Amino acid sequence: MARVQGVDARICTWELVTGFEESLAPENLLEYFRRDFPEVEGVPKFWKMVSFNSPEGRRHRYLVILGSPGSSDGEKGFGKRCWRGRRALPRSLFLYARADAQMESWESYENFRYAAIVNGILFVLVFYEGRLCHWSEERGYEGACGKDLALDRLARMDEFLRQDPLFSKAEKFRQGELEFLEADFVDPAAVWVVQLGKAAKDPFWKGLHLESRKRRRAARLSLILFFLMMFAGILVRENLDAGGVATPGPEAPVLSTPATGPISKEPRIQKTAKRSRPKAREAATECPRPSIAIQGIVGDRLFSGMFAGARVVKRAGDSLESYRVKSVLRDRVVLECGGAEWEVLNGAP
Repeated sequence: MARVQGVDARICTWELVTGFEESLAPENLLEYFRRDFPEVEGVPKFWKMVSFNSPEGRRHRYLVILGSPGSSDGEKGFGKRCWRGRRALPRSLFLYARADAQMESWESYENFRYAAIVNGILFVLVFYEGRLCHWSEERGYEGACGKDLALDRLARMDEFLRQDPLFSKAEKFRQGELEFLEADFVDPAAVWVVQLGKAAKDPFWKGLHLESRKRRRAARLSLILFFLMMFAGILVRENLDAGGVATPGPEAPVLSTPATGPISKEPRIQKTAKRSRPKAREAATECPRPSIAIQGIVGDRLFSGMFAGARVVKRAGDSLESYRVKSVLRDRVVLECGGAEWEVLNGAP
């Protein structure tokens, strides 16, 4: 896995309302964003958080990642050019790991509001059913008045959570302690670097890169060519060691450009359980298809959902009537009963 490099970038939450049947392509996203924010320069990255229905239409919430003003990287505006072989991510993602650590200490709280002041910037992260659904950054919280200003802003944020079409569905949000951090982003051995690496391994960020596609493609081709040359060298050395004469080998295959897809992806949606073939006819009779819908998975540790009309929060090893939770994976839960197994995918709200 490629190492991670933190780059200077701003993150905000953007909501887009479309028709219920309208599909969103990456080029459409940029067009809609330019319509809403014509003054914003640069080419942003969009990262899908959640979609849900409302009376106004289908609401989509994205993280918008923008290079900071004054960046030296003229191509995309995401800070200095990335070191070769490194995966570039916003350095502020180290806060995601800190928020996750706080949630782990409470376990049962999937609806959580985290806040921190880092170098005078107030960051607010909101998790709904264990999934990140809001990120905001606001400057101007330096000095002695910074704490009072932040507490006032967080009080208004909590009122927003009670009125928001999505967050108001939660019975309660837990508010984490306001953290005050001074991060030395120049020091490559600072604590935030370790926390950024931990956050980068979370399944939510899988596939997110800020380095350009051209740079990623060149790195992949260089790696493939390296292994081809190493393999050819081994063949030549074995031939010489055997006393033979080195003969030209077959021409190297023409390499095609690795396929790359758009960063923003709709989460896979499947609200019905997919059952594997039972080992015996009796198992299918005693253990019918489970009536369950997965609504959220927290760090491959526990999940929440609706089972037989009731809300449940379970982890691996727990029981659901005659079913046992065999495992909680990144995007699915495996149930077993009577020798048969069922995979239930995590559905989007």
